[in-house]
Amino acid sequence: FERKYPERFIENGIAEQDMVSMAGGLALQGLLPVVNSFASFLAARANEQIYNNSCERRKIIYVCHYAGLIPAGPGSSHQSVRDISLFGALPDCLIVEPCNAEETRMALRYCVNDATGSCALRLVIGPSPRVIALPAGYKLTPGRGVALTEGADALLFAYGPVMLHEALNAAEILGKRGFGLKVLNMPWLNRIDRSWLQEAVGSCRRIFVLDDHSPVGGLGDAVLNALAEAGLLEARRFKKLGVEGYLACGTPQEVLRHHGLDGESLAQRVMECE
Repeated sequence: FERKYPERFIENGIAEQDMVSMAGGLALQGLLPVVNSFASFLAARANEQIYNNSCERRKIIYVCHYAGLIPAGPGSSHQSVRDISLFGALPDCLIVEPCNAEETRMALRYCVNDATGSCALRLVIGPSPRVIALPAGYKLTPGRGVALTEGADALLFAYGPVMLHEALNAAEILGKRGFGLKVLNMPWLNRIDRSWLQEAVGSCRRIFVLDDHSPVGGLGDAVLNALAEAGLLEARRFKKLGVEGYLACGTPQEVLRHHGLDGESLAQRVMECE
């Protein structure tokens, strides 16, 4: 974008508060600003300015890179596990995290062309152990996810390449033990279509949500609220699996294992929830 439209690219350096305030001014002039920075710095450091922009009811797209627990090498200052709750507190901000390059293109087009309010596009940086394969003909539809595996014993909502990879690992491990885990890719982190949710849950009695985020204010809370409002919690077990406690630093597998979010740990935690 910078090479093609240099006059429309503004480098703000490490000044997130100024960058967000500038975006607010551009939005008030009828432009569509796209603010791009590290998720941890953008969501937290510029939170006051993001809220002020929201109060003006002008559309701004916030692209949050390095979202989630991984990469964990730079340490807790760069690991962003509070941003969903911060953006989710805004009345009109849609939060979406795609799982691969194809879904990222769809999400960006939706944010630019279709969304009526502000958006937070949450992106993970770094090589994924696998390309998350979406079903043929998949279309990104607001509030709806898609099943990546089938299973009748438990249902697991997840999103993004890191956690979906671990969720699929868990499904493979459990499948060898005769346990069917249905993994759902749910990119919409604060918007859930109630009719789709009822169809996705079906007769499943054990429901899990895997968050690349704190258990507070993430997809787990959104799914729990939607289930409660739809009357779908009766006779069902529900559990949030998120990044708890202070964040560990290390290699991806070391840190995922420390927080109980690697495939083997997830499989064990699912089996233990009777």
